[in-house]
Amino acid sequence: MAVYSSGFDNPDNMSSLLTAARYDGNGFYLRKDNYLEKLPMFAASRYITYNREWTERARIMKSADGCERFKNDVANGTLNQFLLKCLLFTVLEPQNHMRSFVGSDGREYVNQLTLDTTNGETLASQDITALQCNDTEHRLIQQWEKVLVDAKSTEEYDNSINYGLYQIRFELNKVINDVETGERIIKYPSLNGNIKTLASMVKDYYNQEIVPVLFQYEFLK
Repeated sequence: MAVYSSGFDNPDNMSSLLTAARYDGNGFYLRKDNYLEKLPMFAASRYITYNREWTERARIMKSADGCERFKNDVANGTLNQFLLKCLLFTVLEPQNHMRSFVGSDGREYVNQLTLDTTNGETLASQDITALQCNDTEHRLIQQWEKVLVDAKSTEEYDNSINYGLYQIRFELNKVINDVETGERIIKYPSLNGNIKTLASMVKDYYNQEIVPVLFQYEFLK
């Protein structure tokens, strides 16, 4: 996870989840024993993405002023459900750039921040079972499952890996050129439509369920 710059300029570009380290050395590795408590930092960086009014960009910034209260409440279990909400948001958020692939070093890199369990459970799929889902969260998971079903029906789909939303969007949700008209055409309209529906649902979920707590603990202020 690379999360840096607490200023007002482009906060939404100052956070990413990646399979490998950044070229500039920024960021830190997530471990299975600490990753949940780090996800609110990622969530805080998405605020401007979902609240694009210029007044928001000019007055809301990231902060760590409430970190001691946050750490205490993580330790005593007060924030267990909130951390799982951040996990659900993260696995459905496009800036989560985790992918499954075989690297140039010959090693297999498995996306653990996805709910796709086609080739076995992931860290996220195991931990999300502890989330006490409300109706909105049930609908989000159901919408993700629609996306995954459509993804599996594409000719580009590789059944040997677990896909996350980012990998589906960029490797399977193809746009092709019509040779006769020159127009760009969505190759898989159902997949594209379900991705767009999921994006709208994620925005609402973020603003309703995640943002208030981020302000409470001064991740945003």
